[in-house]
Amino acid sequence: MKRAISLFFALTMVISCFIMAGCAEKPPAVKPSESDAAATEAVTEAVTEEPEILPDLPEVTFENSDPFVVLLQSGIYADDFYTEDHDTGDTLHDAVRLRNSNVCDKYKIELEVITDEWSSVTDRIRLSVNGGTHEYDLCFVHMVSGATLAQSNIVLPFEKLEYVDLSKPWWDKAIKNGFSIENNMMMVNGDISPMSFSTTSCMYFNKKLFDDNDMEYPYKLVEEGKWTFDKLFEMTKDMTIPDGEGKIDAKNGKNQFGLASWYLDVPYSFYYAAGGMIVTKDPDTDKPIYAPDLERDTAIYDKIYNVIIKNNAYFETNTSDFPNVAKVFADGRALFYDAKLSSAEELRDMDNEFGILPVPKYNEAQDDYYSFVNGASSMVCVPTTCRTAEMRERASILIEAFAYESYKIVTPALIETYLKRKVTRDADSQDMINYIIRNRVFDMAYINMHDGVGSYIRDLLQKKSTNVSSELGKYKKSAPKKIDKIVDAFEKSVRDE
Repeated sequence: MKRAISLFFALTMVISCFIMAGCAEKPPAVKPSESDAAATEAVTEAVTEEPEILPDLPEVTFENSDPFVVLLQSGIYADDFYTEDHDTGDTLHDAVRLRNSNVCDKYKIELEVITDEWSSVTDRIRLSVNGGTHEYDLCFVHMVSGATLAQSNIVLPFEKLEYVDLSKPWWDKAIKNGFSIENNMMMVNGDISPMSFSTTSCMYFNKKLFDDNDMEYPYKLVEEGKWTFDKLFEMTKDMTIPDGEGKIDAKNGKNQFGLASWYLDVPYSFYYAAGGMIVTKDPDTDKPIYAPDLERDTAIYDKIYNVIIKNNAYFETNTSDFPNVAKVFADGRALFYDAKLSSAEELRDMDNEFGILPVPKYNEAQDDYYSFVNGASSMVCVPTTCRTAEMRERASILIEAFAYESYKIVTPALIETYLKRKVTRDADSQDMINYIIRNRVFDMAYINMHDGVGSYIRDLLQKKSTNVSSELGKYKKSAPKKIDKIVDAFEKSVRDE
């Protein structure tokens, strides 16, 4: 998805609906002379647009072949593909429909889309492969639950799909850290999955509460690289106000909070935003290495603890009460709200104006703002029942074509219309979208050890503990063994395929 950023800058001077930029003043017309020929040619070359990046695909069609079947998670994730054959007036919907139409028309295929609950999609793929039936050509699976397929000889390495070129800008390069082992990618993501953007972490702030407390909106801090956890701590300090009886209870509707958050979002979004990473890679072998840094992680956790525990944030730990987190913010009772970009849809009827920000940095020395990608995000995979050379050729050509058409048509519509115009209320927040999606991060520990070391920050916060050393110590032996098992299973899947 980093391609989206380069798209913004590439189009800045030619498409006014993207980032606002000043236009160069047109020089006065002059009559050219022979001596001006070389200079004129040089200027012409300088202003010529860069050539369009195109996929390297053969000119083929697939008339009379079986439908190309796509399996999706239901809910908002089904918006990655639409089957309607008409425009609806919704820009994103119509862009996806046009993408589908372009690919189907060019390659003479019929598209069939199947959706199911996220918890059922992985099982459907597994049952199909184990039963030896080729039911799905392309699958969009839940990031965490679907990751197990890569270790069970259920999905193909994308290196086996000849025409899928993961070096192209429509494939997300950052995913390699979380999903590749020994340079084999069983799951990928990129422009082909526009709804993946929606699961990127961010922060919302209540403008009225900022105004009431004579506080400056944090936009300038973001732009200057000064939006840090220390700033967030300062802004939320003393902002959680007990009710008339001195109690702090988010359910009674009487408290105000500095921050509203959920235990399956904020521990991860804060940790990764601060530069945390539990599993790294050997640069020579691309094998994962369990490499927590106790000194670094303790320093990161101290800042997280201060904002959430010390400043009495609303930290909801009950899954069934998750909707109350957004409600507290929407009711105007929280200064900040940690969530996903898609959560803005839940705030559209909010009376108070709100703004959107990236999650803060660890400190000003940190180079970039990093954004966690929630585990509910879809990942793209192809079942191993795609066996023959002909089947793999067709699948790889069509997958690459859908990805390219998304890059060209869908992502601009998603960013400009859906993420910018539909879910934000001011130009400053629209600019913040660029910071939010610039550096999305993926950690193999979160993806493959979610119920272990990948969630140790969450577990510490739930206990209100500050003993990082003790918590990490629990996984000193088990985490490396788990990684070894993942690598072994991964290698077997690649070998047996």
